[in-house]
Amino acid sequence: MRLYSFLFVASLTGCAVTMPQPQPVPLAAWQASAPTAQRMAEQAAWWSSWQDPALDRLLQAAQQANPSLQLAEARIREARAKTDSAKAYLWPTVAGNGSATRSQNEMIEPGFVTNHAGFGLDASWEIDLWGGIRAAKQGLEANVAARTTEWHDARASVAAEVANAYVALRAYQQMADIVALDLQSRDRSLQLTQDKQAVGLASPVDVALLDASSADAAAQLVEMQEGVSLGVKALVALSGLSEADVRQIVAQGQLPQPLGFAVSTIPADVITQRHDIRVAAEQVKMAAADVGVAEVARLPSLSLFGAISIGRQDAGSLELTGHSWSFGPSLKLPIFNAGRLKADQVAAEARFDQAQASYQQRVRFAVREVEETMVRLDGSARRVAAMQRSVAGYQQQWDASEALWQAGSASLLDVEVSRRFLLTAQTRLISLQREQLSH
Repeated sequence: MRLYSFLFVASLTGCAVTMPQPQPVPLAAWQASAPTAQRMAEQAAWWSSWQDPALDRLLQAAQQANPSLQLAEARIREARAKTDSAKAYLWPTVAGNGSATRSQNEMIEPGFVTNHAGFGLDASWEIDLWGGIRAAKQGLEANVAARTTEWHDARASVAAEVANAYVALRAYQQMADIVALDLQSRDRSLQLTQDKQAVGLASPVDVALLDASSADAAAQLVEMQEGVSLGVKALVALSGLSEADVRQIVAQGQLPQPLGFAVSTIPADVITQRHDIRVAAEQVKMAAADVGVAEVARLPSLSLFGAISIGRQDAGSLELTGHSWSFGPSLKLPIFNAGRLKADQVAAEARFDQAQASYQQRVRFAVREVEETMVRLDGSARRVAAMQRSVAGYQQQWDASEALWQAGSASLLDVEVSRRFLLTAQTRLISLQREQLSH
């Protein structure tokens, strides 16, 4: 009889609920061509491939002390603890209890003082008949994977924020250098024109034009310096370093050169690298596990209970000692709950459908975003190349115009127009390079 009972329980534990399986996501064919560059970097060494020591120091500081990373790491610890808690339900639980009392009741003769002491052990084990505990454990393991992915996402996001702030600061620094040189040139031209006016070789109109031009360049320089200061503030907040340390780190340097992005297979390799896609996939697993747990809640449950107690009691000359034990199964069968358990299961299935639809939507959006980014990278590379030609042409025009003006063969207005074209092209080139790096 004991053998039959054991085989019956073993057969029940072999049964498990069937959790829903995620449906594959059909990916649209990609049409955009992969961006090309001379230097291709692997994702793991992406930032170090920029070969910028200042950026490396800022990234290292941000990774060591950033509230976003600390929050994500704490969530991982919480998820792991919940998983360990779920695993514990697969094993029996044993609890010990002990008590000691001393009492006297004078209302009953002869009013002896009574001493009572006892110790016992209680054990219980809920048998995982239908795999509900294992399903819950799988869901919590998926939660750990999702939280771990979020931690990696937080690291990547912090690094991207630091890099974007750093690139913006370098762009403002480079534009400030250009504007400062341009301001020096305008001031020299203004001084030269004022000297010419003093001897009657220049008109007051020329002096007023150059004075206005110099003031315009001074205003632009203040704007660029303000952008540098704001970039420093952003890096201080992201890295946790002092402002003095950040200013020392970024005191010297140039705008990093744009790098290409390595894509070996389109689109699967790119999509699977996205942290939001991985999190959405783990959320589908969690929702599937919840369906299994809800289904198990509608099925019978079997538990084993056992207890052992040892006690001693003294009352006057009477002394009693002894022990007791108990053991047996307990079967629980849901009979009537007004449809609550069924509704819980339907709700879990609906949450699974929502998670799967959300995952499929994220995949489609990811494909679109990656394709659009590749298009923008290709367009940025071509715009930068064209703008570099534009800057070179305007530089030649300004050099020639200034030489002709100093020789008296060109008007001051022609020189200022050429200067404005050159400065606009230089500023536009730096903006395009910054945009290219931000992709």
